[in-house]
Amino acid sequence: MYRETAKSVLLFLLVVSSAILTYMVWSYQPEFSQIDTTIESTSNIGQGEPVPFDSVMRAYQLIWVDGENVRGTIEENAVVGVREFLDGTEIEGIDVYNNMNRLEPAVKENGNEEFLIVDYPSEIPSKSLFQVLGFTYEGTLPDYNFDRIVVDIASPQVTFYLLNEALDRVAVAQTNIDSAYLLSIVNEYENSFEDYTSIITNQQTSNNKTAIYGPDDPGEVSIENFLSTQISIDTVNDLLFMEDEISVTQNEDVYVYEGENSLATYNTETYNYVYTNLDESLTSDRNPHQTIQRSFNFLNSHIGLAPEHMLFDYDEEGSQSTYRYTLNGYAVFSDEIAHTVTTKYGSNALFEYERPLLYINAQIPSEETKSLARIEDVRYQIALNEDIDLQKISKITIGYDMRFSESQTELNVVEFLPEWYVKYDGEWMRFNEGGLE
Repeated sequence: MYRETAKSVLLFLLVVSSAILTYMVWSYQPEFSQIDTTIESTSNIGQGEPVPFDSVMRAYQLIWVDGENVRGTIEENAVVGVREFLDGTEIEGIDVYNNMNRLEPAVKENGNEEFLIVDYPSEIPSKSLFQVLGFTYEGTLPDYNFDRIVVDIASPQVTFYLLNEALDRVAVAQTNIDSAYLLSIVNEYENSFEDYTSIITNQQTSNNKTAIYGPDDPGEVSIENFLSTQISIDTVNDLLFMEDEISVTQNEDVYVYEGENSLATYNTETYNYVYTNLDESLTSDRNPHQTIQRSFNFLNSHIGLAPEHMLFDYDEEGSQSTYRYTLNGYAVFSDEIAHTVTTKYGSNALFEYERPLLYINAQIPSEETKSLARIEDVRYQIALNEDIDLQKISKITIGYDMRFSESQTELNVVEFLPEWYVKYDGEWMRFNEGGLE
């Protein structure tokens, strides 16, 4: 009897211990020590969450002129941060003039001018600007495009002067913003500003409100390296062709995808993808503001933009919107890899959509830098080049040249080299040893 009782107790203990061990196995969570992988996650190009309209509708630099003291910044937290405090501003009046005679900011009691300059890479519609700023106006806003705002902060109330790229027209907008209030906001970002220099290239840029501005002496600028990944061509085709049957042909590095009413090409060397809606044409009677808004809505619904993208160019004649990626506040350019997102709108719908199918997804830490010349030296060297007409230069800024690393591996390392870029006769070109290319 005692032997049977002992067996029962032993069996019970075995069952209990087995249950405890089973629970410990299934509930076990291993602890791993942290390992430095030397790779940092970063936002990618072309995939992710939808972005707000005001994120891509932004300037590329902010300049603060106070008498002879000229400073500027490309830091997004300052360029965008200042405007966030202006939501709800009322436009008390706006007029467009076909000359520059009305560009007359006030002068302070000490005889100095004080104003801000907000620079955009190309002309954009004033209606888009006021939508982003959250400004209100009881009247009808004019159809007017601009690429620079001179903000008068020497008067009691802020006045906006919107300059077109040709510098032969100005729109003057009076607001109810208190200048002291706006100046207090700018002062909060004072540490973001660095010394800037004004550059004169022609008669139109001969004063401090129309001159070309850029960092005086950038010195050593960081070289950045990233790992890259290719976006699935099938995923993009499924998104755009929907349920259409697709035929595929290949001509060397280019694949051609044809549907019933759609056509797409993909270049495997440059990673450039172009989709065309064959049911549409380029004719469009919409105003630029409507076209830009529709372009943005399409890209956002197709996850075509990242927070680092900005509207970099708009061609009204072709209804074309071009969005460029930015890194550390600098615009990214490349002759080697597709890097811009472009849309062309037709009468009723999208006509063409162009984008890269390569995106960056992890940063490789590096302490490499590149020394950039002073902006005055850049202008001087260009002026000495007989093949370049200095008067055709409208902007000078720092950007990144994106290319595959020379020490290329199967990891597809992409390198971003800082360079001076010049807008010459309407086209952005890289400054290199006294020339433009």
